[in-house]
Order: sequence, then C-alpha cells, then structure tokens
Amino acid sequence: MTTEALTYVDITSGSDEIATTSVTILSGEDLAAAVPIGQVTLSGKFVECDPDATNGSQTPKYITAQAIDATGGDVKAQVYKSGTFDTAQIAFHANFTAAEKLLAFVGTPISLQTQAAAL
Repeated sequence: MTTEALTYVDITSGSDEIATTSVTILSGEDLAAAVPIGQVTLSGKFVECDPDATNGSQTPKYITAQAIDATGGDVKAQVYKSGTFDTAQIAFHANFTAAEKLLAFVGTPISLQTQAAAL
C-alpha cells in the first residue's frame, strides 16, 4: 500500500465566506499561490500586482488560489475574490512597503489580518 502525504496551507484568518472567480492570467506570468494580482487596463488580463506599475496592475484586486504557470500563454484560473486572509501568508511583490501591504485590499471584499490561532 502506498501512502501519500498532503500538505495543506491554510491562508485564511477569519470566518468570512471565501469566494473565487475565473480570470485570465497574462502570458509570461509564473505565479505562486497567495499572490496579489492586478488587472492590466488595456488587456483586462491579470498579472502579479506591483505597486510601482503604471498599467492598472498596481492596484491589487484578487489573490491567486494556487500556483499558476502562464509562461506558455494566457491561462484561465480560479482566484480568490473575497474572504479574510492571513497577512503573513500573502506573497506580496518585493516593491510593496509595510504600509502598502496594510492598505492593499481596503475597499474590496478581501480583508487581511494576522491569524489568531492555528486551525
């Protein structure tokens, strides 16, 4: 008998309902799970959110629900559109400051807070 071990990382930190939506990840992106993504204004497609960008993707809109490899072309993927997530588990782009991380999803259905206890 073969035994398989699965590792589950829980990035949630609250009791808010989690919801996902389908988006198109722009060709060339190779994203880990729990990465904030922003929408490129001209194409409507999503890329890793970089606060220094000037193409619309500087504003975080969603969070990747799993790793997404779009290096071979555009990819449709499910992403988190609402819920409460552990700030420490979110893989922010290196250009985010501490203050920008705190304010990243203000005004959206995504909330960030430190996980109070292990589940």
